[in-house]
Amino acid sequence: MIYAYDILVNLNERLIDFYDWNDSDELTHIRRVPLFKVNDKTYFDLLYKKVRIDEELMLTIKEKTQIFTSKNLETIDYAACFTNSTNAFIVTFDSKGFTALKSKFLVNEELEITDLSSKMRETIINYNIINNKVSLNKMTREESSKLKAIISELEKIKDDKKKIDYLYYEWFNENGNNNNYNTLLESLSKEFTLKHNEFLEILNLLTLQK
Repeated sequence: MIYAYDILVNLNERLIDFYDWNDSDELTHIRRVPLFKVNDKTYFDLLYKKVRIDEELMLTIKEKTQIFTSKNLETIDYAACFTNSTNAFIVTFDSKGFTALKSKFLVNEELEITDLSSKMRETIINYNIINNKVSLNKMTREESSKLKAIISELEKIKDDKKKIDYLYYEWFNENGNNNNYNTLLESLSKEFTLKHNEFLEILNLLTLQK
């Protein structure tokens, strides 16, 4: 069996890219984890969808992943690293074979894994897709936090027509109508842009006014 060695991971149900890791995150130092090279479809399915791997793969990877702890080495019951030779990630599975926690890698560690996989043959992974919905993170955690702050501050002044009308104009650069609050909220929630930062600053100043 081929392994990836000495990698740092941030295992979560929600896949978090390395640039979005926080100092407060509980990182896991992997000593080794089974590595499989797969085709692009399999890689995409395992990364973004809820799947269940077959029993054969479960037996193959069982207790093969080791992690460093403060005292010794411990094992993860079911985990594996998958790569399509362009990118790579790690996933843990529960006792029934369902995908559980996932993590991307630091750039240099991902490059080491993809370089290693260039000499590997593709492995056919048998699995069933449980939930076909693709789970993608449209915002970083910082952006998500700022958007929640905007929505919270807007809620405080939603009955203040003068302030809402002013904020509507700042966001859309035009006057609105009688439904400015809901229209503003809907537009703000679609995606996060640099304009949100400016809007939050204006909103914070406005909510401080009595």
